[in-house]
Amino acid sequence: MKRFITLITLMLSILLFLSACASDSSSGREDKEKTITVMASGVKNGTQGIFLEDFKKLVEKEYPDTSVEYTLLPDDQYYTALKSKLSTGQSPDLFLVQPKKAGANSVEEMAEAGYIEDLSDLENWDKIIDQGKEDMSFEGKPYALSSSIGVLGTWYNKDIFTENNIEIPKTWDEFLRACETLKKAGITPIVMGDKDSFMIQFGMYQVAANQVYPNNPTFDNQLYTGETKFTDDEWVKTITMYKELYDKGYVTSNSLGLGQPQAQQIFKDQQAAMIFDGDFSFPALDNDNFEVGFMGLPANESGEAYISAATGAGFAISSKSENKDILNEIFNKMTDGESDLYNIWIKTATSFTTYKGVELSNPVFNDVVPAFESGRSFYWSNQAWPAGTEAQMQAKFSEMIGTGKASPKDVAKAMQDKFEELKGE
Repeated sequence: MKRFITLITLMLSILLFLSACASDSSSGREDKEKTITVMASGVKNGTQGIFLEDFKKLVEKEYPDTSVEYTLLPDDQYYTALKSKLSTGQSPDLFLVQPKKAGANSVEEMAEAGYIEDLSDLENWDKIIDQGKEDMSFEGKPYALSSSIGVLGTWYNKDIFTENNIEIPKTWDEFLRACETLKKAGITPIVMGDKDSFMIQFGMYQVAANQVYPNNPTFDNQLYTGETKFTDDEWVKTITMYKELYDKGYVTSNSLGLGQPQAQQIFKDQQAAMIFDGDFSFPALDNDNFEVGFMGLPANESGEAYISAATGAGFAISSKSENKDILNEIFNKMTDGESDLYNIWIKTATSFTTYKGVELSNPVFNDVVPAFESGRSFYWSNQAWPAGTEAQMQAKFSEMIGTGKASPKDVAKAMQDKFEELKGE
């Protein structure tokens, strides 16, 4: 019996020893294993969704001890989720930020709050054009990488235009006549998904690029000094012109009941001839049933149309990340001009890129190249405003087209009141 007990004790000791070794071995593997977490806004088959899937595959291939976990959310959900994670100290390692002051996750707001890492040591920063560098910097230091210059434009069905003998309009009057021709032919000229109220910006900023900034490029800077106001004639006229498209029945009457995906599908189903959207929506709008075109909204009187073009959203490294070293390596590869990571990154630039000497070959954007190359372009207006100003614009414009109880002057005043409230925060 004693020998039996001794044997049992010995066996238990061996098992405990082996268990401890296994535990130590497992712990060792966990120490080597790294997980990079990424958050972005977008859809699975959109620019960011495609990039992140490729990014995950490449990083895990090049860094075998590293895994990538990414979360992709619609715009409105993304901002809320990111804010929650940042406030609770659970920031993802890599997340999407907007340029300048654009939105609640703007590079300026994130940098000032200390949420994102200074990228001054990035090896290839000088390969980026000045606009791309300036828009992703704060107080002279770089904080985020963007691959693209995003363009807001007017997607149109070339087949429908041809069938109705419509040439690309060069002025506002010509554009209105084209819309009237389509309407009389029983074709909805423009579909918009204003239930996703951010889409209101897609048309509004195209008008502003022609009506506000050509005569005063510093209009937004002067908002902060009080030299200009949203209630000035330029913005009241901008809002009035955009409202005219709704008043004349050129935009789908139920736009406030449609989201962006629904509006895009209506355009793809050829139930509308045009949609105001960005170059970034090309993957969602391209199809085999008809040829798509992309033009700037000619909201001008002279025929010299301006476009709304701005540095697109980019990625920043969390200041709390425990993977800064590997992320800096990855950023260097994403900007080196030759690696696989660079090649998938540059593909997120749909029409124009922030990288010097790179020409994109998609001919669908040929119509806006002359304006961009000649300097007839201005940033998306909200990039210069305190976050929340654009939301007030969207809300009041929605009220105006939905109830008819507000005027363009009311929208402009609401924007100015919100700007005054927010600019000092």
